[in-house]
Amino acid sequence: MLRRRLLSQNIVRVALVKNLWRLPVLLAVLFPLVVFVASDPVYSTTSFHRRVPVTTTTTVPKTTTTTTVTTTTSLNAAYLRGSAPGTGSHAPRPAPAPAPTTTTTAAPAPAPSATSSAALFGMSVPSLLGESPSQMSATLTTMASIGLRWVRVDADWDYIQPTSPSTYDWSATDAVVAAAKSAGISVDLVIDDSPAWANGSNSGGTFTQPTSAAAYAAFAGQVAAHYGPLGVHAYEIWNEPNIQGFWLPAPNPTFYTSMLKDAYAAIKAVQPGSTVLSGGLAPAATDGTDYNAIDFLNDMYANGAAGSFDALGYHAYSYPALADTYESWSGWSQMNATSPSIRSVMTAHGDGNKQIWITEVGAPSAGPDGVGTTAQAQEVTQVVQAVKSSPWIGECFFYTYQDSATDPDYFGLLNADGSQKPAWGALAAAVG
Repeated sequence: MLRRRLLSQNIVRVALVKNLWRLPVLLAVLFPLVVFVASDPVYSTTSFHRRVPVTTTTTVPKTTTTTTVTTTTSLNAAYLRGSAPGTGSHAPRPAPAPAPTTTTTAAPAPAPSATSSAALFGMSVPSLLGESPSQMSATLTTMASIGLRWVRVDADWDYIQPTSPSTYDWSATDAVVAAAKSAGISVDLVIDDSPAWANGSNSGGTFTQPTSAAAYAAFAGQVAAHYGPLGVHAYEIWNEPNIQGFWLPAPNPTFYTSMLKDAYAAIKAVQPGSTVLSGGLAPAATDGTDYNAIDFLNDMYANGAAGSFDALGYHAYSYPALADTYESWSGWSQMNATSPSIRSVMTAHGDGNKQIWITEVGAPSAGPDGVGTTAQAQEVTQVVQAVKSSPWIGECFFYTYQDSATDPDYFGLLNADGSQKPAWGALAAAVG
């Protein structure tokens, strides 16, 4: 990247020298544009989220109206993540995701169902799959000690069926499920990561779109058949299918919805009382490859997703802003405060009584996108308070338990050495 930047700078210098005589003309042309951009809040920048306008406009269908969505793209669009469970495979570095603008008014959300239960809190901890039994037990017992009642881990298709659809290795996931049960913690299994035999041996690896929705659904049904009797009752259909970082070669809402529908039917056939979540949608900008979560959800409904998930999975990241701070690009704000929002789209399609499960939320305490330990603790407190006062939010999972010692992303509420960050005490106090 550095070499590319230096080359670009040299090209610019040569061009300037050759074209200095054009400078007065260029200034006369550009000055009105600079004044316009500086005065438009959509194009404004800060030191931590730099955005540039996108010239594309996406039209997405609704049941009774058409919504025109315009987005902007962040210059910090990379989701620099690991590629395997145990290495921070779900560690988000989200681009600011600007809120779509619309010419319609979102319908008010109906009152939540009277049967909605109080939300419980947990953590998304993909690294558990790489831990020893004693480490797993210690992690889960410590989580339970402050009142956490859920853990989110992968039912990694590539781990369980690495070579063919007829062989299974449940051992790694079995160990996590058993340790969670011993600690009194429920498990949300994220069914993701396609093996080579199921994705055409694509060089993109396990985040490659499966070649067959039916093959994925068959595996999802086997996961429920195996883990339902062991006490698991929540299954999430993939992770962040709206961004290329977890869906290669590019997000495909049509295929994803087909996969969701088939998997829902397969799981319910063997475990009718289970809770099937749509894959947690990431905060992102619609840019021709990635999809804003609201756009992706609209496309899911257009392809028949209604009736094929019991709750919507969503990743409500807002950093560097806090959850209580409205920002049009914030994943937290886009959940219910923008127009349209995730909630208003659900309501428009008859799903206003379904809950949103926040299957990832949090903020890094350090690193390039770090907010600091104090703000990380404030984020935790604000999220818990908001979830407790919002019956339309179901369970809530913080990412993540502890920083890695070798490749930290600093989302952990514990440091790599096991010492507590202020956010850990804040979570214990807020949950209790």
